[in-house]
Formats: sequence, C-alpha cells, structure tokens
Amino acid sequence: MSTHPLLLGHRGYSSKHLENSMEAFRAALAAGMDGFELDVQPTRDGVCAVLHDEDLARTANGTGILRQMKAAELPALKNGEPLPRLADVLDLPAKLVNVELKGEPGWQQALATVEAAEALGRVLFSSFEHSEVLQLWAACETARCGFLWETDEAMDLTAEELADLPAALWLHPPLKAVKARPELWSPYAERLALWGMKTPAEAEGLPFTPAVLIADGV
Repeated sequence: MSTHPLLLGHRGYSSKHLENSMEAFRAALAAGMDGFELDVQPTRDGVCAVLHDEDLARTANGTGILRQMKAAELPALKNGEPLPRLADVLDLPAKLVNVELKGEPGWQQALATVEAAEALGRVLFSSFEHSEVLQLWAACETARCGFLWETDEAMDLTAEELADLPAALWLHPPLKAVKARPELWSPYAERLALWGMKTPAEAEGLPFTPAVLIADGV
C-alpha cells in the first residue's frame, strides 16, 4: 500500500477555479493533483454532462434543469467555457477520476461513456444513491464503485453495517465522520476516499493512510 494517498481535486481545483469546468480539471493536474472528482448527470438526449446541481443557474450563464434539456441547448459556463461532457474530461491525463452520479437514473450513460473512452481502469464511480451504484456494478463487475455518505449518515454507521458491505466496494465518508471515529474506518483504509476538506492538510493526524483524499485545493 502506498504511504501517500492519491489526491483528487473536488470538482477540479475548485478553491481557485469554477467548479466542474475544464479549467478547474486542468488546474488540478497542473497543481500536482493525481486527478479529480466530478459530478455527472444525463441530458434529455442521453449525453453524460458534468454538473453538480439539478439546475444550471449557479455555475452557467443560463437557467434550466439539465435533465430536461438537450446537450445542444446547454448554456456556457460562467467562465465562458462550454459545459463539459464526461467524454471530454476523460481525455485529460488523470491517474484517477471519481465520477459521482448525481440523482437518478443516470448510471447507464455514465458507464457507457467511460467504457467508450476505455477509461474503466482509472475511474471510480460513487453516489449518495446507493441503488445507482449497485445497478452499475451489477452491469459491469470490473467497475470500481463506492458508496457516499453525508456526515450524519456516516456518524450513524455501525461496525456491523460496514463489515456487511461487499469487500470490493469503496467507501466515501466525509473526513469529519472519520476523524470522529477513526477506529471504525481504519480496517478499510485501502478503499477509503475521504472528502469534505479544503486542503489535504486537514487529514493529517489520522492513525492510518486512506487511499484517496478529495480536497478543494492543495
């Protein structure tokens, strides 16, 4: 096991660039990060697009529900770039891309895009919608998949519940929950992807080395 976790930029290098933009993803790699985390959901015509919110208003020059629009109708981002498609992002030389499935359904378009890019080996799928993850995993047993938990959910998990999860499943709890109970998470260090930090320095002091840290910046 590596003595250093892989470092991923949360929605790219989002502390200094517009989140989920090609600019932010390129900046993460330029800053020495190993890759990045991003959010995906399908357009009405089935294109896997990169956007966190249901609505475009916060990060794009326009409004509307992404899932109700065709790819050609999507407005540009507030930094002037086209709204990224997952296929475009997978062209970047990241060691690891954490593809978070937002909402449901959407796993089929995400999986098809990753398979078409021959990028399965460097993608980690995750979602708060655990059913989405399980459906994708059932369709592609070689896909790396993880469960995401909000802080309160992660705080409530028991050792028995974690032990009952499939041994190949990745675990994505927030750093705050892991710091509160490091002994609960320690046995799973090699498949932990921790999020909820501005910089990786916030994870220093843990009694084990997680596999992945997802931070807003360096």
